[in-house]
Amino acid sequence: MSRRVRILAALATLSLPGTYLAAQIDFVRRHSPGIAAARFWLPQLIRIWLPGLAATVIFALAAFALHRRARGD
Repeated sequence: MSRRVRILAALATLSLPGTYLAAQIDFVRRHSPGIAAARFWLPQLIRIWLPGLAATVIFALAAFALHRRARGD
């Protein structure tokens, strides 16, 4: 397996827990008992979860495509 594939696979693997960690930090930072849940969940979904999961998918697809290309399939 080439070095580029390994790097992209590692980025895909690490971006998911990184997204989760960022969401948890943001949750602790924004959460107040008197605030409605939609007020901090929706911005967190739009600004943290969607870009983080999109990055995970993009890295994984790029690693898969490079791996398939290197194998000649």
